[in-house]
Amino acid sequence: MITLHYLKQSCSHRIVWLLEALGLDYELKIYDRNPDNSMAPAELKAQHPLGKAPVLQDGDLVLAEGNAIIQHLLDRYDDENRFTPVHKTDEYSNYVYWLGVSASIFSANLLALLTKRGDFGDFAQYAAAQTPLYFNHVEQTLEGKTWIVGDQLTGADFSLCFPLQWGLNYVNKADYPNIVRYLEQVENHPAYLKANEKNSGGLDLSKF
Repeated sequence: MITLHYLKQSCSHRIVWLLEALGLDYELKIYDRNPDNSMAPAELKAQHPLGKAPVLQDGDLVLAEGNAIIQHLLDRYDDENRFTPVHKTDEYSNYVYWLGVSASIFSANLLALLTKRGDFGDFAQYAAAQTPLYFNHVEQTLEGKTWIVGDQLTGADFSLCFPLQWGLNYVNKADYPNIVRYLEQVENHPAYLKANEKNSGGLDLSKF
């Protein structure tokens, strides 16, 4: 039995999208953020030493970290390679690359959030430039492409969607029409709509 420990308004949502896309049976345990500081509650922190969402339980295996969970689900359950490019191809190498970039965008967004909440001097200028830097790269890469690697929806898209959704808070949307189109495509994917139903309407990242 698969159980996903899901924190509201977090990157947990992309894992529900993948679980729905794979057509897997799973249990979803939803946690509210602490109203005092928006952090994860103690009940969620008890599920894994890192105390972060999402946490996936698959039998005796317990995993945190979104990209590790995505890769585990694809390796274990994507028997037809619907969401993974063929190994030892340029597409597969780009797939691995974009998994890494998605984590970097996540970190850039966190820097932007921290500087938004306080003045860090010269560091603030560096931090403020990071999200646009990555967004420009994604925007150019998406030109003329359906998904980030090409025509195939891959695990990289499941990974990338949340940091882009979050990062839109720190950039001018009008500067990134390809990203806006891409996220509209993500958010209208049938499995993503099912994920929204599991969490009373999906994400609202406007406060982050």
